[in-house]
Amino acid sequence: MRYQYLDARLRQAFDDAGLDRGQRALLQGVLRALDPDAHLGEHVAGLNSAFLAVTRAQTALDSHATEDQPRWNLLRRIITTSLACMDAAAPAYVHGGAKELAEARQTLLDVDAAIAVDAQKLDPQVTAAAARKLDPRALETAVRQWITPLWNGVELPLRARMIAEVAVVVAVHGRDGRQLRSDLLRWLKKPGDDLEGVLWPEPRRHVVALVVRGARVLRHLDALLPRARQEPLHRNRLPKDDFLKDAVEGSSVLVRLPVDAADAHTAALRGRRMLSEALDQYAAGERLTELNIAPLWQVSGPTGRVTRGAEHRRTVGNAYPLTAYWPADLRSAMRVANLARQISASTAPMASAGLAWSALEATGLDPSKIPWLAKACALQMLRQHLVSLHVIVTNHDEELRGPLDAHVPTTGVKHHLKSVDAWVEVLIRHNRPKEQLKAAQDAVTALAENEGGLVQDLVEVWRTRLADSTTLAGWLREQEDTATAVLEWLYVTRNLAFHAGRYATPADELTAQAGQAVADLTLEFLGNWRTVERLRGEPETAAVEIYRRLAQRKDQLEARLKRAGSVRRLSVEDISGPDEKWWSRTTTSS
Repeated sequence: MRYQYLDARLRQAFDDAGLDRGQRALLQGVLRALDPDAHLGEHVAGLNSAFLAVTRAQTALDSHATEDQPRWNLLRRIITTSLACMDAAAPAYVHGGAKELAEARQTLLDVDAAIAVDAQKLDPQVTAAAARKLDPRALETAVRQWITPLWNGVELPLRARMIAEVAVVVAVHGRDGRQLRSDLLRWLKKPGDDLEGVLWPEPRRHVVALVVRGARVLRHLDALLPRARQEPLHRNRLPKDDFLKDAVEGSSVLVRLPVDAADAHTAALRGRRMLSEALDQYAAGERLTELNIAPLWQVSGPTGRVTRGAEHRRTVGNAYPLTAYWPADLRSAMRVANLARQISASTAPMASAGLAWSALEATGLDPSKIPWLAKACALQMLRQHLVSLHVIVTNHDEELRGPLDAHVPTTGVKHHLKSVDAWVEVLIRHNRPKEQLKAAQDAVTALAENEGGLVQDLVEVWRTRLADSTTLAGWLREQEDTATAVLEWLYVTRNLAFHAGRYATPADELTAQAGQAVADLTLEFLGNWRTVERLRGEPETAAVEIYRRLAQRKDQLEARLKRAGSVRRLSVEDISGPDEKWWSRTTTSS
């Protein structure tokens, strides 16, 4: 089951607990945001968040004051993108935190004014004072208090924005999505008033056991990790049923270290990161020895309960290349993007994020062209979100799907859409739809109502966006602003990691996840563009030129949407491809 937030067990638990649509949407929305399979803009790392924007701005200001990194001009771009994200998220703070958000906004405006006057002569004391004034924890506290109004009922689209902010705060607190789902299933058997305690449990002591391969003893480990304990391992001396049997290879040592965390899976990730950073010492001291941590782990919880697992690895039956040939100027980008993916976002997030930026840089991107790529990403995200909506709407109940499948055909075992535009036509309102289209629209309504919760919310939200071209233009602009903020912060992270030597910043795991997602999204539309050109026998367009053309297209589309009053001619099938077909869809529905 790919989408665990939609599986039958969770749906049954919602039914048994008598949850209404908004309550289901809250829990499913948080779980989806923590799902590693969620797309950019759905996953927590790519959601617009005022809390995350203030956290990043504070980190940038503090780093500028102490290390002059980021430089004054890049710092100003971080402030600008942070303000854009804060303004977009501001409506959600009507339920708490509006005063704190306004104060944070004013602090950033004051620094921006100081940079405008002093530029490279900006006094570090100004940024240090601003960093002290910013208080992300005040916003975090406010967001936690939104659970009560959300549980009691908040209307769309505000509900969706609030859920996104809650999900970010849950992720930064240190919550594993799979563990949260299990905890929610237990809580739903007897729902009480302590949902906040399920989403944000107090960190408790866990003991994490990990196997280091490549050495029998790690000398002086107790000096580097004072509470860690170790035990040499010999494969022939382990019981046959011992879970460590598969982890031991040659010289190995079992390391146990206490970790404070909200759940066992998060404890395992934090323990792995702590031990990985400690191994930097041994890698430097034993330069001819390769040390690595086995993927298996065991965690003993505060109650004595033992949890075992392994680092998450996704597999597929058939693996396909980005393109069926070698595109010349994408080879370096693919190589670096693959390396970034192999470096765990949980154990070395700064390095992973830095390499994600390097992968984009290998396509010819530089900081001055970030706005181009952000606009291109917004176009691709429009297509991606619509395709994702079709997947989750048709996730259940094949009987109800019949009329929809007849109008919007799919292909293959994964039911890929043959035409995204046919799906868009079903979502758009029509005055006098033809019989087949009307049946497909009714099927979507029935499927959404049958599923309820998040699916029903998403159908309603997208129907609303597609009913008003100005609303859709606003959504595109917000995706552009969010992508710009991610890209600018990736560049800052790269500088902090590679120039200033920083190996940790607040929310750095989210930065690494967002960096990998943006690199994947970029290679996706670049690969598609190049494939079309090759099939036509046309020369390859440089990646940077593709960014420029897609940025121009996004601006033209946004301007057209603002004055058109309707999206009936909008075509998203090839919206990020080489053809200018984005306003060419014809309708035969009425």
